[in-house]
Amino acid sequence: MLFNSFVFLLIFLPAVLLGWWVIFRRPHYRLGYLALMGWVFYSAFQFPTGLMLLPLLLSSTTVDYIAGNLISGREAAYWLPFKIRPSNRKRVLVSAMVFNLALLGIFKYLGFIGSTLNAIAGLAGLGDPVPVPDIILPIGISFYTFNSMSYTIDIYRERVQPARNLLEYSAFVALFPHLIAGPIVRYSDIDSQLRNLHTRLTSKMVGIGLYFFGVGLVKKLVIADSIAPTVNRLFDHADQLTVMSGWAAAFGYTMQLYFDFSGYSDMAVGLAMLLGLRFPQNFDSPYKSLNPSDFWRRWHMSLSRWLRDYLFIPLGGSRGGRSKTLRNLVITMFLGGLWHGAAWVFVLWGLGHGLLLVIHRIASDAGFVPPWKWLARAMTFIAVVVLWVPFRAGDISLVRSGESTSVMMHVLSSMFGANGLGLGQLSRSLEMSTAVGATVPLLYGVIVAALIVFVNVAPNTWEFRLVPSRTRAIVLGLASAWCILVLTAPSPFLYFQF
Repeated sequence: MLFNSFVFLLIFLPAVLLGWWVIFRRPHYRLGYLALMGWVFYSAFQFPTGLMLLPLLLSSTTVDYIAGNLISGREAAYWLPFKIRPSNRKRVLVSAMVFNLALLGIFKYLGFIGSTLNAIAGLAGLGDPVPVPDIILPIGISFYTFNSMSYTIDIYRERVQPARNLLEYSAFVALFPHLIAGPIVRYSDIDSQLRNLHTRLTSKMVGIGLYFFGVGLVKKLVIADSIAPTVNRLFDHADQLTVMSGWAAAFGYTMQLYFDFSGYSDMAVGLAMLLGLRFPQNFDSPYKSLNPSDFWRRWHMSLSRWLRDYLFIPLGGSRGGRSKTLRNLVITMFLGGLWHGAAWVFVLWGLGHGLLLVIHRIASDAGFVPPWKWLARAMTFIAVVVLWVPFRAGDISLVRSGESTSVMMHVLSSMFGANGLGLGQLSRSLEMSTAVGATVPLLYGVIVAALIVFVNVAPNTWEFRLVPSRTRAIVLGLASAWCILVLTAPSPFLYFQF
């Protein structure tokens, strides 16, 4: 089930709001209903696959809830015939971490590991000694696993109290706005909100909720989905790209990904607000960043904070000298890239950003920084655009005349002149749907250029002052109506694959 589908908008969401605000009044009934609807939402995605994978979500929820209680010492006697000693708290934490990482390892990385070992064996002439299982990737497993892991770790660190009961914790994990593609909401972000639920839907909640949801819907349907066909076509013909069409593909995907993912995050914030819950910000104009470090403070902020608090700092952070700091940055970004996908291109993408962070740290320590902000922003933006190419390419290969070639290498080489300038690929046609091959329609170029300017000068969704007015209500209503009119076959959000 997708946010941008008629089933969600006309059936599921009204049913959730009706039950949450009208039918169920007692807190435990409301939390139970919210958890149930989250499981329905998850099961309905690619049904019946989602239903078959629901036990993974339920098992992760149960294990971390029990682990949190055992670590805190609260109610442990109700679960086990003996009490966990304080000296054994770390063992419980490690056991919970092993369980969650095993889920990720088996369902997301086992096939990748097998393929890698076979590739190494093939270089040695040993054939394919390792069987590669064909395992379905559970939707959202990276997100809900990170949510659950942070809950147990924070209890161990005594930064949060455990959930009052399994119902409350289940509602948190299965909370449908962030269940599939984030933001990565920690229990500490909303624990007090779940303990003190709003009993009445106010006009302020409705206004803010509809604002964020409507803006996110426009980002996804009107902007991201409109340029997606041309971006896909250019990457599908990567072997025909030149400098002009290569950069057109890279810039286009840069804009598509931002408006697609930030649109989802805005919609999640809006849906949470309609339930009386506040989610953290996930984007802060990342393409305005002055350096790579600034970019990761602005892009996918919930993941950046997770990597900082649960990987970078435990590794030693900035303690222990510059060399160890640089090592910790590279390791963190390597694992961050691997979190995004079980493929070497994601590892390359993560290492690329790790290298950028290292270069920035060394250069800034030495006093080498761009003298103008516009130059710093431009350099950071171009570096990010180049690194989005392997991120978009994934493991996809082109097959031409029976030969398989790398999409990533074709696009990158074309961007830096391997196939010439390619002015002949620029089309004066305003029709993007009729373009073929690596042709770049004029309208597409104009839209992408306008979007690049827009993300560099316009305030983001969180920076607007939400002052109710008739004019703003009409504009938002018309934009939402436009989205409904263009909504035919809903397209999945890009971050669903992670």
